[in-house]
Amino acid sequence: MVRIKKFSNDPPKTTPNSADDKPNNKTGAKATAGDGNQDAQSGSTTPGEEAKKQDTASSGASSASPFGFASTGSGMASGILGIQPGEGGNENHGSSQRDSESAAVARRARRQRADLPPLEDEPRVKAAKYISTGLLFGLLIAGVVTQGTPYSKKELERGLKDDPEQGALQQFWSRVVKRTVNKFTFFSAPATEKLLPDADEYTPPYTLVLSLDDMLVHMDWTKEHGWRIAKRPGIDHFLAYMASMYEVVIFTSQPSHSGMLVMERLDPLEFAPYRLFKDHMRNIDGKNYKDLTTINRDMSKVIMIDTDPEAFKMQPNNGVLGRPFYGDPNDNWIEQITEFLEYVNMMAPKDVRPWINTYKGKDAALEFNKWQDAKRKKVIEEWEEQRAKAGSWKSWIFGGAPADMENPPVPLFDEARKQIREHFAEHHELVMAELAKDRAKYEEEMKRQMKDMTMWKMMTQMLQGPEQPPDTAGQQQPDQLQRQQQNAQVAK
Repeated sequence: MVRIKKFSNDPPKTTPNSADDKPNNKTGAKATAGDGNQDAQSGSTTPGEEAKKQDTASSGASSASPFGFASTGSGMASGILGIQPGEGGNENHGSSQRDSESAAVARRARRQRADLPPLEDEPRVKAAKYISTGLLFGLLIAGVVTQGTPYSKKELERGLKDDPEQGALQQFWSRVVKRTVNKFTFFSAPATEKLLPDADEYTPPYTLVLSLDDMLVHMDWTKEHGWRIAKRPGIDHFLAYMASMYEVVIFTSQPSHSGMLVMERLDPLEFAPYRLFKDHMRNIDGKNYKDLTTINRDMSKVIMIDTDPEAFKMQPNNGVLGRPFYGDPNDNWIEQITEFLEYVNMMAPKDVRPWINTYKGKDAALEFNKWQDAKRKKVIEEWEEQRAKAGSWKSWIFGGAPADMENPPVPLFDEARKQIREHFAEHHELVMAELAKDRAKYEEEMKRQMKDMTMWKMMTQMLQGPEQPPDTAGQQQPDQLQRQQQNAQVAK
């Protein structure tokens, strides 16, 4: 149990000589001193009064705070705030006086700054401002005039053109806006503006750009087998045959890290030497397009075949719509489109775009085969009419019959196609035989090297490095001197 003492309402009376009862404020000290004097003056005390003094002293000691200040009244607040009673007022008065002085100094400084002349009124500052403003406007006007000049030939090939219905000022401003927007298409433009090297004397006259996805191959993914790739029937012969007439380019929308693997399996002999991927496409409004102006070829000699009409949206006059392939083993589109491409190469037009526009928005392979069948039918009908006339009595009297009336005639494009295919078959057979020989020699050489190669020889070659050619500097020096002497004599 805790023993609770009853405290008196009178303030504690302690002597200043007691260490435990030492007051923490001036008021308490004065009061204690005054009580002590009164006790000293009173002389002797009775036993009851002495007991009362002891109870009062013990109650004062128990009410003292362990932090060194009294726990009653203003003593506790003074101890917590770290100030002595009677001193807080003076300190607050001093701080308020300092605050008022600092505020007065700040107001005086603001008035002084307001009286100073503004910096903009100085002549040097004014001149610099006028010069910088003039330069800025001059550069702006020069840039606008430069961006508003007529389109160049390259820009016209890229599809930039003026609207003939607009006035001269509107066309000028339209060119400024389009060219300014094109400056910020760095991340949407192809990796380079020349995707193919310059054409040389060995480059075929026409360029054939083929899509990969769902046209040459069909890729399918299942949970049981993963990725599987199906080649379109006849694609191997098609690539080899087209390479004899066209410069073949395969342009896929796949990234290079996946598309390259598919193309290496599809065309290991590289009948299509140029292969373009997603990073070679042009991004416009979040969509990728195959910009043919970046392949560095004449647009009048370029044919692009794709199953998606959006792919050649930038050059619609060069695009032929292909038939999608979804893995059907009986697909015959390759045979049909081959005849169309053969015919274009045989006719050798100066511009292929009018031929392509004939089948715009249609299945070119199917429509061309219909046209061929109609031509063949017409030739046979004309032959039958001539044959019927040849059997009449008038032909015996006024003229002889044609030389061959037994077999129907063959159209000229069929005759030319037959000769081209026979020539290609002979040439292709020789080329494949040479490639087979080279491959056999290469495999034999690799087997021989692997058989002769030991771990010791391999380590020795790795440490020594490749063999250095013999030093022929001493042999070449006399020859160089002799040539210099001959040149000197010729100069004399």
